Amino acid sequence: ATGSTIGDVSSCGAEEVAMAIQGAKECFKDFKTSLPAQRADLLMKWSSEISNNASILAELVSLEMGKPLTEAKGEVVYANSFLPHFASQIKTGLTGETLTPGNSKWRPINIRQPVGVVSTITPWNFPIAMVTRKAGAAIAAGCPVINAPSEDTPLTSLFLGELAVKAGFPPGLLSILPCSREDKPLLGRLLCESPDIACLSFTGSTPVGKLLYEQCAGTVKRLHLELGGNAPFIVFESADIDRAVSACMLAKFRNAGQACIAANRILVHESVHAEFVEKLVGRVRKLRVGNGMERGVSVGPLVNKRAFERVTDLIGSHEVISRLPSDLPSPYVDPGVVLCERNYDSSLFTTEIFGPIAPVFTFTSEEEAVSLANRTRYGLQAYIFTRDLSQSWRVSEELEYGMVAVNEGAISSANNPFGGWKESGIGREAGHTGIHEFQEDKLICFGL
Repeated sequence: ATGSTIGDVSSCGAEEVAMAIQGAKECFKDFKTSLPAQRADLLMKWSSEISNNASILAELVSLEMGKPLTEAKGEVVYANSFLPHFASQIKTGLTGETLTPGNSKWRPINIRQPVGVVSTITPWNFPIAMVTRKAGAAIAAGCPVINAPSEDTPLTSLFLGELAVKAGFPPGLLSILPCSREDKPLLGRLLCESPDIACLSFTGSTPVGKLLYEQCAGTVKRLHLELGGNAPFIVFESADIDRAVSACMLAKFRNAGQACIAANRILVHESVHAEFVEKLVGRVRKLRVGNGMERGVSVGPLVNKRAFERVTDLIGSHEVISRLPSDLPSPYVDPGVVLCERNYDSSLFTTEIFGPIAPVFTFTSEEEAVSLANRTRYGLQAYIFTRDLSQSWRVSEELEYGMVAVNEGAISSANNPFGGWKESGIGREAGHTGIHEFQEDKLICFGL
C-alpha cells in the first residue's frame, strides 16, 4: 500500500529444496500409517493456533498484498474452516469401499492410501486459505507437504508454518520454501521434476499451470491445477436487480477484483440493462479506495506495479464511468464501470481482468447469453441471476463451468468442491472429494 519494506526473507534454492524433500520423505515413513484420529487432532490444534493468532495473520495479509483489513479478517475465518472440515472427514471413514465381485470366489475391496510427498504452490491473492485448503487435505490424507508460497506473500505462509510447529507438527510434515521472483522458475522446476514428490497442487495463472503440467510429465505426477477464470455474470430479464447488483459488488470488487472467480464479463439482458447499470454505478461510487489498514477502506491497491500496469493497459481507451477521483499513485486503480454494449471483441471480454473494473455487455436472448458465456477457454465459475426456476436449471447445465452460482455472489466454502473445466484446471479442492486428490486407490482381491 505504501511501497515500504515490511520485512526481508531468504530466497530458497536447490539446496533448500533437497533438504525439504528429504525431510518430507523421512516424515512420510511414519506419518503414512498414522491413525486418522491422530491426523485430525493435529489439524484441529493447527486450527486453534490460527484462531489464537487471527489478528496477526489478518494484518500480515493486508500489509503484504494490500487487502482491506476487514476482508483479511474474513479470509482468516474462511481459511480456518477447511481444517475442521478435513479433520471431520478423515475421522468418519473416507478410506475405501467393498466392491461387487466378478467371480463367486472373489472378495474385492478398494482402499485409499496417501499418495506420498505433496508439493503445493500457492498464490498471493488468498495466501492463508490456499495453504490451509491444500495442506489440510493432504495432511488429512497422510501426506507431508512442501509449500512454495508466492513471492508477494511469503510472510503469511512462514507464519502459518510457525503455527504448525506450535501445534505439534512433526519435522518434515509442513515445510515452507519462500523464494524470489527470479528464483521461482528454478524452484518450481525442481519440485515438478523430482521423482520423490508424488503430487503437485498449484493455484495460479493458466500459462504457469501449463508450464508446470509439462514439467511434471517426466515423472507422471498426480496433478491438481486451479487456474485462471473469465467468469460470466449473467443477469436475465426476470432477475431481482437489487440482488444482482449486490452480488456483483461482491463478486467483482472483493479483493480489488483480484480473484480467479471474480465476475469478469457482466452480461445483462437489454431490457434491464439501464436499471442495472444505474444501480451498479451508484454502488460503485460509494466505494472507498485506500490503504487496507485504514478504517473504512473497501478497495485496496493491486498487489504490485506489474498488476497495475496490466490492468491499466487493459482499460486502454475504454471510457470508464463512476471512477472515483482518489488521485492515489500506482498500484491503486480506482473502481469503475465500462459500458461495452455488444463489443465482444474487446480485451475486457476476452481477458481475465484481475482488477476493480466492471465491463457491462448486453444480450438479447438466453441462447445468446449462454453462447457468449461459453466463448472462452476458461471454465472456472459462472454466475446467473433469474427468478425463472426452469431457466436457472437449464442454463446451469449448458454453461461449461465447474461451478455455477445461481442468484448468489459467493458460493465458496469448505463443504463445496472447488475447481474448473477446460483451461481453468484439473481436479477439485475441498468438498467431499478434496482429500481424494492426495490419495491413491488400491484394489485388494481375496480369493476364497
